[in-house]
Amino acid sequence: MENFNHIVMISPVGLEKDRILTGFKRFGITHLYLIQSEKKNKDNNEKRLADTVRNFANDLKEKLIKIFEENLKLKNANITDLEDCMRILNAIIKYELKKGATKIYINISTSSKIFAIATIYLAGLNPNLIIPFYAKTSNYLVQDFIEILTDETKLDNREKCFAELKKIKGNFYESGWTTGKYVIKLIPALPFKKFTQFQEQIFKKLIVGKSEKKLNDMVEEFENNKLKERSVRSKISYALHDLIEYGLIEKIRRGKFIYLKLTEIGEIFGNYLIISS
Repeated sequence: MENFNHIVMISPVGLEKDRILTGFKRFGITHLYLIQSEKKNKDNNEKRLADTVRNFANDLKEKLIKIFEENLKLKNANITDLEDCMRILNAIIKYELKKGATKIYINISTSSKIFAIATIYLAGLNPNLIIPFYAKTSNYLVQDFIEILTDETKLDNREKCFAELKKIKGNFYESGWTTGKYVIKLIPALPFKKFTQFQEQIFKKLIVGKSEKKLNDMVEEFENNKLKERSVRSKISYALHDLIEYGLIEKIRRGKFIYLKLTEIGEIFGNYLIISS
C-alpha cells in the first residue's frame, strides 16, 4: 500500500456494490467519491435502471459513511454524456488538487463506456496524478441465469427454478452483478503533450469566444511593445502547429483572410485540456 496522506478514489456506481469498493483498502484511500446516475423523470426502462443505480449508491453511502465521514461525497452525472462526465471529473480533480491530493484513483470497473473514455482522456493529461484501474472478476450473476436457462432439469422443475432465481436476486441486491475475488488491473494512460503557456493563451481566447476568430485580430490582441507584428505572427504560427495537428483548432481561409476556429473535439475538451494550468 502506498503511504500518502491525501489519496482520492472516484467510483461510478453501476449495478455493482462489492466491485465499487475494490481498491480503497489497497490504495489507502482517504477521500471517496461515488458517482451516481442523475435522476430520470420519464417513466421508462432508463428511469428504472437509474433508480436502481441510485438505490445502490445510497446503500453504499450508508455503509461507508462511518469509515470516511465527511470525506465521502455522492455526486450526480449524466454518465452517457461525454462532456458531463468530463465536467464532473474535472471539478473533483481540481477541488482535490487544491486540497492537497497526491493521487487520484478512478475505478472504471462499473462505469459507463463514456465515463471510462473521459477518465482516460483526463488521465493522459495528468498521468502521474490520475490512475484509472479495473477490478477483474470471473464471477458474474448472468452466468447463473444462463445456467438456469440452459438446464432443462431446472426449467422443468418450477419450484427449483424459482428458488434459484430468488437466490440470484438476493445476491444481486447484496453484491451487484459480480461477486467473488477481484484482481485489480492498473490502466496506464498515454501522456498528452503539455501545452506551452502561449498555446494555452490562444486556446483560451477561442474557448471564451465560442466562435471563430480572425487571425489578424488575434495578432493584434497579442501585440505589445515587446512583440511586433512579425514576431507575433511567427510565434502564433509556431504555437498553432500542435493545436492543429491534435485536431483541436482548424484554419479557415475566406478570401484574403484566415480564421481560427475550435473543432468539434476542441469544443468538447477545451475546458479540460488545460486542467493543469
